[in-house]
Amino acid sequence: MLIQLLRTKIQQLVVSESSISYPGSIALPDELIEAAGLRLFELVHVNNATNGNRIITYVVRSKNEGLVTVNGAASKLFNKGDLIHVLAFGYFTEEDAVGFEPRIIYADAENRLIEAKTYAF
Repeated sequence: MLIQLLRTKIQQLVVSESSISYPGSIALPDELIEAAGLRLFELVHVNNATNGNRIITYVVRSKNEGLVTVNGAASKLFNKGDLIHVLAFGYFTEEDAVGFEPRIIYADAENRLIEAKTYAF
């Protein structure tokens, strides 16, 4: 049996822009994509800590360092300045799940990497 666990989480990003005129996605800086171990077009959950909205979308590369953009219809739910968390999950066998520690990424107010670590419960 496979179980789904949190694989990686980027905490406390600040929405830089929201754009209705893009077909969808969340654009993240390369530095954070790499630190989190995300892949382009990977499915992610985005939780808005400012207003409680949640979406499921996919990752694309942002055009500038520190720029976090929520695109498409989700731009109606996320505004510039909102604090968000980006989460990716993975499927694990029971054996692989034992002792697994998700990667947690911390960013500053300019969406730049502060720290990347694993989280042990």
